[in-house]
Amino acid sequence: MTSTPAFPSTAAAGASAAADQTDRLILAMARDEAGWDDETLIVIVDDETGALTQEALLSARSGAQPGRPVLLWNASRSRSVAFAELHADALGSGSLRIGGIDGAPTDLGEMTAGAGGEGPVVVLMRLPKALAALDHRAAELARAAGAGAEKRALAIVAGGRVKHMTRTQNEVLERHFTDVYATRGLGKSRCLVATGPSTQSTGAAQEASSSQRKLAIRGQQRPLQLRGIGGVFGGASADAGSLLLLGALDEALVADAAAPAESGEREPEGLMAVDLGCGNGLMTAYLAQSFPGARILASDDDLDAVASARATLAANGLERSGIEVTWDDSISSAPSASADLVLLNPPFHEGAAIDATLVHGLLDAAARVLKPGGVLWFVHNSHLRYRHELATRIGLTEQAARDRRFTVLRAQKRAAGDAGPSAPAAHGETAPPTGRASGEASASDQSSASGERELTLGEQLDRARGN
Repeated sequence: MTSTPAFPSTAAAGASAAADQTDRLILAMARDEAGWDDETLIVIVDDETGALTQEALLSARSGAQPGRPVLLWNASRSRSVAFAELHADALGSGSLRIGGIDGAPTDLGEMTAGAGGEGPVVVLMRLPKALAALDHRAAELARAAGAGAEKRALAIVAGGRVKHMTRTQNEVLERHFTDVYATRGLGKSRCLVATGPSTQSTGAAQEASSSQRKLAIRGQQRPLQLRGIGGVFGGASADAGSLLLLGALDEALVADAAAPAESGEREPEGLMAVDLGCGNGLMTAYLAQSFPGARILASDDDLDAVASARATLAANGLERSGIEVTWDDSISSAPSASADLVLLNPPFHEGAAIDATLVHGLLDAAARVLKPGGVLWFVHNSHLRYRHELATRIGLTEQAARDRRFTVLRAQKRAAGDAGPSAPAAHGETAPPTGRASGEASASDQSSASGERELTLGEQLDRARGN
């Protein structure tokens, strides 16, 4: 097995230098069970190590049809960009096509169906952790196989570690394929092979999970439909941390609306609000309803999240000009100093382990897009400490809400040239008042320390827009 070159330095790529045991079994079963040969179109889904793509490219270059491209589809935008950088020559020559890159479709089924040719298709992939993601991928691929005048032979070879495999994964594949079976194992890995796209498959998974809940919008309880597609985090459920953040934000907006007119507060005009890491669109839908005239940008690195957020907006009749949902890594395409308000409920886990540093890049992205005076609302696990990170990267930071599990912080972007805070002592910090987390400070504490009164949310947003 040829070693795979190292990826560019990016945590999102998550790639190692060589095939692991599961990769080796997937490659072997693709040949032994699925009939991978020179006539085969290879489609790779969510290549974790890069080894599947590397081997497919080597095989294509040495095969009888060197012009046939290898198709690579990743749910993660950052991973797709990393693969594009690593395999720039193959991408430029047309021997590799990556979903969402250089005009290639982001839809897995559309990308596969549009590849052309009449030969068989073999799909190489890991078994995703979420059954909904497996269902969605299988449905898209079954649809692609039946998209032409004649059904195209298509086989999925999906590998995983035995301890994470269940009979339910077979049942999910059986919704869309007529023949599903487990292969022999290699060490602690095994593959499922699915062939014969089923005529009973609609080709559209149990397209979206759904739920409904009440959500306070400017103090009024309104029904909200949520949609979850594929492997989006939390499916169609309302995340508890996001609900705490939205509750605190809504209370602040209601308080602004009740303030005397002479206070200078008014409904923001020309507001630009960002949902950074939009997930299933819960906070995007809140922004769309709470700020009906605002420009709203929702963005996520996960393509399933992007599809879910769009579906949530559609289910609630919130699609309109001025609202955009993008597949992007840390809102890299958004202009600097363009946003008045950013909402962020970031990931804190890498697999099963908590990694408190995962959020740093997102905080830097928020700092980049916020206008001076713009406001970041941020929620995190209460046992973690982030006030100093926000104060350093953004500006004046206060605790807006807290419960047993989560803490909501609000940070205002400092003006250009303003110095950030000095780091607190590692030990011997002054104990906070009862009920406040260590390392957090209330608005009154910080405003009195700086000699200024606390600005309301409306005043903060006005300042961000230069009013």
